[in-house]
Amino acid sequence: MGNFSQNKSGCTPQLDTIEIDRQKQEALGLLDEIWDQACDDGLNLDCLAHAALFQALSSLVLVYGEESVARMVSKLPERLRCGDYTLGRNLQ
Repeated sequence: MGNFSQNKSGCTPQLDTIEIDRQKQEALGLLDEIWDQACDDGLNLDCLAHAALFQALSSLVLVYGEESVARMVSKLPERLRCGDYTLGRNLQ
């Protein structure tokens, strides 16, 4: 997703770019493990994906507010069409 320069209170995050990238990678790894476990437990992939989207969007709204998140998600169709979320695509 996109980076936001300020949160809802107008404060700039105190984490530097390297630390933010490290935390994003760690979070993605944890979510990947949980996702695999949920699939192994028989959860429907569509239900799991919708729940994850809801959780992600509601968390972003809590931190950044509805308008900021609305602007961010308005760019999703273009990013989807460009393959930003396609697993296993070839980058040239």
